[in-house]
Amino acid sequence: MSVSHDISLQSAARGMLVGLAVGDALGANLEFTIFHHSEITDDKIAMYDGMWPKGAWTDDTSMALCLAHSLLDARGYDSYDVMDKYRRWVEEGYCSYDYSPAADVGIQTQAAITRFKQNPIIDEYDQRSDRAGNGTLMRLAPVVIATSHLPIPDTVKLAQISARETHYSLEVEAATEVFAAILRQALSLQDKSDIIHAAQYTISEIYDDILNRALQGSESNRRVMLEDLGGYAVDALSIAIWGFRNFASFEDGMRAVIKLGGDTDTNGAIYGQLAGAYYGYEAIPEKWRQNLLRETEIRDLADDLLQLSSCPIIKTRFQEDEI
Repeated sequence: MSVSHDISLQSAARGMLVGLAVGDALGANLEFTIFHHSEITDDKIAMYDGMWPKGAWTDDTSMALCLAHSLLDARGYDSYDVMDKYRRWVEEGYCSYDYSPAADVGIQTQAAITRFKQNPIIDEYDQRSDRAGNGTLMRLAPVVIATSHLPIPDTVKLAQISARETHYSLEVEAATEVFAAILRQALSLQDKSDIIHAAQYTISEIYDDILNRALQGSESNRRVMLEDLGGYAVDALSIAIWGFRNFASFEDGMRAVIKLGGDTDTNGAIYGQLAGAYYGYEAIPEKWRQNLLRETEIRDLADDLLQLSSCPIIKTRFQEDEI
């Protein structure tokens, strides 16, 4: 399936970042709700007052905005600044929808921020985690937009570094690398099959394994994916690819992804990045864009990221890096 790719890079970048926030806001009031999946009707896939106010976003968008502002402030990737902005979000409400301290911090993210405050340096012998949450995929758009003028392997590398800040896991890092390559291809390629097959950017056996499992998962029957309630990175990637490859519009895919239940806000945010990059900003339903809190600010951030002339890796807090 293909789309006429006469959309501008600006529209694609806006679509990626606003699509993230729209998916997050649409799924926020349904996250991990226990019900028969047939009860997730179209009228529930809307922005309304519930557990979250109408148009509000969760940690998915807040962390993406923290990352975006850090890339812009530092004119590149500064590991310490990124983590400090995450800390400010948790403690001060920086980049929260209502400027209140965060109330929805993921377990791995909270642990990473707590450790950062105690000692920001991660030595080369530090133990990797066996947890593989989806929290790095949900916030990836700023990295991809800021490096859209660079070779795709540069985007993949920066995606890996951005993931490691909060999820020091080889499996999560590989899933983030895979998604970064797919998102970059969605900015320019027309054919959906070409976009999701990103094997040419492999850098490890783990990358290959994650890509293969995500593609196979996206071919699974609907019943299998209805069981996703754990926020596992590979499941989230599979769901985003499934929604992207099987539906012909941003809206249809978003509705289908959220109807799967489970981690609806994050699944929506991940799908929203991919579909938003492919279909463009204007393809996101206006009713969703208009109800998204601070939508203009998010859209303008995408424009600013796109204008970065370079996005070097300035410094990281990981001793294993040769930077």
